[in-house]
Amino acid sequence: MKKLKHSKYKNTAILFEILVRKLTSESLTSDKSLTIDIIKKYFGKNTEMSKELQLYNSLIKEQFKSEARALDFIRSCKDTHNKLNKSLIKRQRYNLVKEISNNFIFEKMSKIRINNYKQIASIYKLFEYDESRNPKQILECKDVIIEHILIGNVNTPKKDTVLETFKNQHKDVRLLTYKLLVDKFNQKYSGLNESQKNLLNHYITHVNDTESLKEYIHKVIPTIKKQLKEHVKLIDDKVTKIKVDKLSEMLCNVESIKTIKESHVLSLLRYFDLIKELKEVNIK
Repeated sequence: MKKLKHSKYKNTAILFEILVRKLTSESLTSDKSLTIDIIKKYFGKNTEMSKELQLYNSLIKEQFKSEARALDFIRSCKDTHNKLNKSLIKRQRYNLVKEISNNFIFEKMSKIRINNYKQIASIYKLFEYDESRNPKQILECKDVIIEHILIGNVNTPKKDTVLETFKNQHKDVRLLTYKLLVDKFNQKYSGLNESQKNLLNHYITHVNDTESLKEYIHKVIPTIKKQLKEHVKLIDDKVTKIKVDKLSEMLCNVESIKTIKESHVLSLLRYFDLIKELKEVNIK
């Protein structure tokens, strides 16, 4: 029997997640219309891809008390998926990947770590392949999904009461809440300069892609060191000079870090603040 393969380029749920992460990172900038337009185009109401995405979400979010009920629900989702226009979905997915690649760097975006990747990949195989292709592997996929949606399983995450309340609100209320949150976020970070915004943008976009984030951080650090070195020459106070030199040396520790954490990003943001203050002092 041929082994069933998973493709993130053909996985509707992963493609949607990639776009949502991109949109989240763009909340720091004013230009986010392109991503929104792409989401509306391919995942708007009544599009075939949105119907498939709903089935993915159902198998991720629904919960059942018995294994028999969970198995019945999986069969029902599979039957519903079989009734979708597969050729249209295939064409739309191809066009979506092409559009993402034309406007963004798809390879970098697709490296994000998906928390429930195993479940989403199992759903993809369940939807894309007939059981006759590899019965054993399809059974394994069903087991993964059942383990995820079965109530009482130790791996089943607790529901977030705030999130559940938000989801049950009227659509207009949800949109207004989202707008207020984005406005508050933008207001909070309105004082950031371009360097700080770029750093936060990369952190949000690649928080689950360690290599890409490290690659960006390692490019940023030499720039910070160079700017500190330039400004320290203009400082007259010896004590201040020593302190700034010491701070520059401490940046070497960040370069050797294997996993970039929020504390490291905050530290770099403060370095950018220091450079900004040094500029203002030296200009005077």
